[in-house]
Amino acid sequence: MRNTAPTQGLTHTFYKYPARFSPAFVRAAITEFSQPGDVILDPFMGSGTSLVEALISDRHAIGSDINTLAHFLAQVKTTPLSSLECDEVAHWAASIGTYLRLSGPQRSVIPPLPPADDPSQRGIPRSLRQIIAAIRAEISHLSTSGQRQLARCALLRTSQSALDCTTTFPSAPLFREQFVETVNLMLKGLEELRSMLDTTSHGVRPQIICLNVPAQNLQPALWELSIKQKPTLIVTSPPYPSVHVLYHRWQIKSRREITTPYWITDQLDGHGEAYYMMGSRTPTGLDNYFRTIEASFARLYQVVAEEAFVVQLLAFSHIDTQLPRYLVAMERAGFEECAHLIEDEHTGRIWRRVPLRRWYATYQGNTPSSHEVLLLHRRR
Repeated sequence: MRNTAPTQGLTHTFYKYPARFSPAFVRAAITEFSQPGDVILDPFMGSGTSLVEALISDRHAIGSDINTLAHFLAQVKTTPLSSLECDEVAHWAASIGTYLRLSGPQRSVIPPLPPADDPSQRGIPRSLRQIIAAIRAEISHLSTSGQRQLARCALLRTSQSALDCTTTFPSAPLFREQFVETVNLMLKGLEELRSMLDTTSHGVRPQIICLNVPAQNLQPALWELSIKQKPTLIVTSPPYPSVHVLYHRWQIKSRREITTPYWITDQLDGHGEAYYMMGSRTPTGLDNYFRTIEASFARLYQVVAEEAFVVQLLAFSHIDTQLPRYLVAMERAGFEECAHLIEDEHTGRIWRRVPLRRWYATYQGNTPSSHEVLLLHRRR
């Protein structure tokens, strides 16, 4: 729980998703509260950290999220490619550096760009808009869907490093070089994942189901053709009540918000912050958040196995009032807290400083929202 090591290895570094939790924490929870062959459920999966850890731990996994970007990332991170597919992607990426040009006699054909005032384009230098658009177009030349999704993810990750939370930008040639480096790093991560799967799964790989569905709408019909048994463990980190985290935007040039991730990945995003946070940062929005949490876990109560465990990491903007409300919502949904199994005998609840938290959660310093608490519940 108190592990604050940065996310690294396998496919975990494919994207810096806000408020993601440590793979080491997920791995410990899966090991402690499940057995190989069990089913792990993450109804707020984010970029899929829990699904990757379930996969390499020889567990089946079901993940869902209302964010189409999260759904895209989880699919890419849990889809191993064959050696041949990886070789083709590596060759494709290497060739980009030799012919992708924005000027000169070998100038690439640049597809039409969205208007400069489009939410996905505002504040981005034209040269970077052009190189991103050119690479997007080249991705279509890859043979398989898995290859194209991986390349889009590499473009997403490179663009995130170049644009998100920054006021200075790389040149187009440097961006192209960074993209090729990112592709190669991702291919290395996929090779590590495939190698670990060959070691742990004994030729029969666990089933991984990624869904773009609200937690309160989950039902066995969505996965029972592939996964027959009920989940025995929920490992998750829901949105934090009244804590400002941008799951759906990047910020550049003095915190200007842009929708570039959805343009790059060809995903739809028609929602505001309150949708992804399950409520605005107002008293009414907070009430909506707790109603949604209760409804979500009431639905989860119906789909998990008897006495299934729920392991959660959460942060609160006002701990004294929000934590009790959260515990009441869980109780009403049918889950009883098992604090005695995880509490520290000297300090009580287990809290940790949040690693890798962006400036928009820590700029005020050592606030309540910069600490997470571990909660353990069991289905009654």
